[in-house]
Amino acid sequence: MNSPDRSPTFVIICFRYIGDVLVTTPLAVSIRQAYPDAAIDYMVFEGTEGVLAHNPLIRDVISLPRTGSNMGALLSRLRKYSVALAAYPSDRTVMAALLVGKKSIGLTYAGNKERWKNALLTAAPVCDDRYPVVSNMLALLSPLGIAPVPRVAVGYDQDDLAYARATMPTGDYVVMHPYSRSRCKYWPAGNWAELAVLLREQTGCQVIFTRTPDAEDAAYLEQILAETPSGVVAFRESCSLSRLAAAIKGSRAYIGIDTAVTHIAAAVEVPTIALMGPTLTRYWAPWPNGCTERSPFSARCGIQRSGYVTVIQKEWECVPCNRESCAISERDKMECLEAITPLEVVREVLEHVGRHDQ
Repeated sequence: MNSPDRSPTFVIICFRYIGDVLVTTPLAVSIRQAYPDAAIDYMVFEGTEGVLAHNPLIRDVISLPRTGSNMGALLSRLRKYSVALAAYPSDRTVMAALLVGKKSIGLTYAGNKERWKNALLTAAPVCDDRYPVVSNMLALLSPLGIAPVPRVAVGYDQDDLAYARATMPTGDYVVMHPYSRSRCKYWPAGNWAELAVLLREQTGCQVIFTRTPDAEDAAYLEQILAETPSGVVAFRESCSLSRLAAAIKGSRAYIGIDTAVTHIAAAVEVPTIALMGPTLTRYWAPWPNGCTERSPFSARCGIQRSGYVTVIQKEWECVPCNRESCAISERDKMECLEAITPLEVVREVLEHVGRHDQ
């Protein structure tokens, strides 16, 4: 397939969630390196555009409602772009790419139901969950002859950095983010509280918990803080994702569960400890920028390390099940996630931060 023009226009389409949008950014990084004058737009669902804010690689972000056909918005951009990249193998994403791109390249699933996509798309790489999501994204560039750059990019500006300087603790601090879109991924509040105490004792770092605008998350945070001594604090308020990225960038380490913010922490390249529970880590583990391996977390389970990123899972026969309910639990809990101990997490943090008495 012929390469685009010297100053082509690209649109990256991802109709999913915040974390899914973020892990498509290696596409923008790679395109910018190949075509410095290219215009790169994004098309996403409303509510996910914040993770692209202040990203200098991106010209414009088009946010569409999650419900409804959005056909009018798509037709108004009919064949507007040199290349449209469908960065998720859903029918809706592929249809949008077919409408707005002169050339359309989209991830697809294997199987007969996908034949229409193979027939209509300019190229249709198959999504393969044996490899990380970042590697799958970069497969979209091969038909264009664009060299892949496996780096996840998140933006923040000087105002975001000023916010972080004004609101984060003085001295060394560790950020902990205990929330996820899926409640099944939550670690017990008592574990977070114990971990905060151990980190204070063994690293000398201040511990600060993030906040979200969600009422259930607020109650969960209060439960955690009620079990910690004074000195363990939380953000004064929820903040934008770009401000959160700037705050995490200034930390000594970040600890979180399987959630978009954990991918943000990895993108700003601070030591990142991810508690993954039943998650398919070979696909969804946070990407360590600078990694040259195609699949840095290829072991089935257990503790895995690549660069500044560590994923922690129990080394059980049933892990990872990639389910939202536990088949072995008699108490409606994700047993593999609950079994991860604060001591296991502290040991991994110390590998990056060190003990404060050293």
